[in-house]
Amino acid sequence: MLGFLSCAERGRADALLARLAAERFAAGLPVVAMVRDELPAARACEMQLRLLPANTIMPISQDLGPGADGCTLDAGALEQAVADTARAIAAAAPGTVLILNKFGKQEAAGRGVRPLIGQGLEAGLRVLLSVPPETRAAFDAFSCGFAEEISPDIQALRAFLHKDA
Repeated sequence: MLGFLSCAERGRADALLARLAAERFAAGLPVVAMVRDELPAARACEMQLRLLPANTIMPISQDLGPGADGCTLDAGALEQAVADTARAIAAAAPGTVLILNKFGKQEAAGRGVRPLIGQGLEAGLRVLLSVPPETRAAFDAFSCGFAEEISPDIQALRAFLHKDA
């Protein structure tokens, strides 16, 4: 019930999961998702998430102002996105799938979407997310070998979501 993909190419997993979530949503299939949004960002490092089924956009990066070299995750905004997604999971109908952007640095540190993974599995949802190579060891420790690695291919991801359905 827990699947993940890992891509060395930056942004590829984000795009695959966002596409998969958008397809399900457009087809009227039950989906709860918190995925990287594909809309153009004002700054190269700006991050925003699309939350489904509400279909809302939530910015999760802080603007550090003029002269700043980079963007910083807004942990409060991420926590709000997690809370909104948790409510959507609690209201999910049978057959819903949960698609989460990634098991990244926040999750490796015990925060971020970690509770959503457990909540989704406890609710009987099929859960899919990306795991970047740099957080793979932390994910393996978290999942205790109960996660299935899926090829980073749209057909393989669709097949995982429909397996035993």
